[in-house]
Amino acid sequence: MHNARRFAFTLIELLVVIAIIAILAAILFPVFAQAREKVRAAGCLSNCKQMGTAILMYAQDYDDAIVPWLRRANYSGEPRAQRLWTGLLQPYVKNGGTNPPSGVFACPSGNPESIKKGADAQDCYPGELDDFWPPLEVWSHYAITFQMATRAGSGTQQDPYYQYAGSLAYPPEMGGLTRYMPEVKRPAETVLIGDGITMVGGGYFVIVLGCESAYVHQDGSNFVFLDGHAKRIARNSERYLSSTVENGQTVWYKTYYTFSME
Repeated sequence: MHNARRFAFTLIELLVVIAIIAILAAILFPVFAQAREKVRAAGCLSNCKQMGTAILMYAQDYDDAIVPWLRRANYSGEPRAQRLWTGLLQPYVKNGGTNPPSGVFACPSGNPESIKKGADAQDCYPGELDDFWPPLEVWSHYAITFQMATRAGSGTQQDPYYQYAGSLAYPPEMGGLTRYMPEVKRPAETVLIGDGITMVGGGYFVIVLGCESAYVHQDGSNFVFLDGHAKRIARNSERYLSSTVENGQTVWYKTYYTFSME
């Protein structure tokens, strides 16, 4: 007969094993998180490419008009889904365009807190989202640019909001202005859609796009250009829609947003 020997971990050995597991977890978890975010960012970029195709199809159907971000209601009962840019593009993407965001209008990394983080940066203009936070309704994890007739033209060259390439389908007396593809001199360098947020908050329709989206995808965000292509831009590598002070004056950096890029 042989005596069986029992083996057991001592307390010190058990603590060493636990410490090793904790160290490995601390090393591997961030790697897994980064890999997961890369997959999400790729899904977001795919959404953007589909929207890029949709804006070109919309232009073909509407005499080269750039899709507006908001269309005035033809009657008081017209649903918001039919008025917002998401609803206008929905026939071309065949999914999404509702509240809450779904389909191509839902970014896998969509997170209002990341938008607020970007808005709170010192060089982000306007960066004032407190009046609209939290949003009452979120319709898209993306936003679209637009230009208003009441501020377009001479004397507005240093105002970034009114040099956008997009449209606002309101009557001219209400500030509406429809822009057309041929008017944009460098469409491959002009953004129309990007990571951001389209929402209704504080009683207003609100779009947030630009430096506010700097942290959506690992310190960067995806943008759709007027020629239909989409790409990721690292956080403020082009200082998109940010500000700085030079010689006592605020200077706007509006790369990728200018309506008439010389």
